[in-house]
Amino acid sequence: MNDEKTTDNPHDTRLRGLFDNKEAFISFLRDCVKAAWADDIDEDSLKRSPKSFILQDFKKKEADILYEATLNKGKEKVLFYVLLENQSRVDYRMNYRLLLYIVEILRDYYNHADEKARRRRDFKFPAVIPMVFYTGSGKWTAATSLKEMFAGYGRFGDSLLNFSYGLVDAKSYDDESVKDFRSKLLKIMIMLECSRDFGEVIETAKRYKDEIREMNEEERRVLDAAIDILDEVYGGVERLKLKEILHQKNAERVDSMLVDVIANARKRERNLIRQGKAEGRAEGARAAKIETAKKLIKKGLTVEEVSDLTGLEVAAVQELQEN
Repeated sequence: MNDEKTTDNPHDTRLRGLFDNKEAFISFLRDCVKAAWADDIDEDSLKRSPKSFILQDFKKKEADILYEATLNKGKEKVLFYVLLENQSRVDYRMNYRLLLYIVEILRDYYNHADEKARRRRDFKFPAVIPMVFYTGSGKWTAATSLKEMFAGYGRFGDSLLNFSYGLVDAKSYDDESVKDFRSKLLKIMIMLECSRDFGEVIETAKRYKDEIREMNEEERRVLDAAIDILDEVYGGVERLKLKEILHQKNAERVDSMLVDVIANARKRERNLIRQGKAEGRAEGARAAKIETAKKLIKKGLTVEEVSDLTGLEVAAVQELQEN
């Protein structure tokens, strides 16, 4: 267990920034997870845990987001942790990973509890609620309950250790389903995750320009960091242009600039398609993916994340990384 958490992964940094925002996290629990207990959270008690848990079996993985809180404004002394994992690819080991995180959290709580208190009959562990925020392009096909990882689990009923994690798939949302979200930041970040190309990113910014302009300084900082990650995929010119537009004070000027950038982005995409046809669509597209993959590897993304962003095979990305 470490008291400080660091990451060099731009994708993790973007989503970590989102869920570091307390209002966005509460909105996530109430608007995405829609758990009944989320309405009873004492918001004043809700805080990020300073602890992180690096597992021996997954040395390059660690619990992404860990919040602690009490319920009903402290009247009900129920301390609980929300363990949130960010995932850009399907991981069939997710149940096992979450199990190890939960055990480490409970072990740490037990070891730091008063020795006499933990011997008493009324000693209770905090509830640990596991969740997965999935941003991948494909369908999440991993089991969401631990018991399904046991051979013949159907025979043993309640005798097997079990829990289920909440799954929130960013790609399942659209403008209609996010319109009542309490957090503007969460709403816009999820819609950016749903964008399939840079043209759609800008169109999303155009649709939500008024709400972006109403964001506070902290929310804008997180959004700017999210736009920065687009530099890894689309290039610095587009990123800087979009940030410049979103920081404009004049609403009419913002509209005009966004229309121009969308038109340019679509024109650039059409030109790339025509160029791809002239040079051989498959070969040209793959070459572009390889160049993008090289940039992402240099920025510190994992092999799996580079594969997910570019569409290249994992083996091909591994070979690029080795070279």
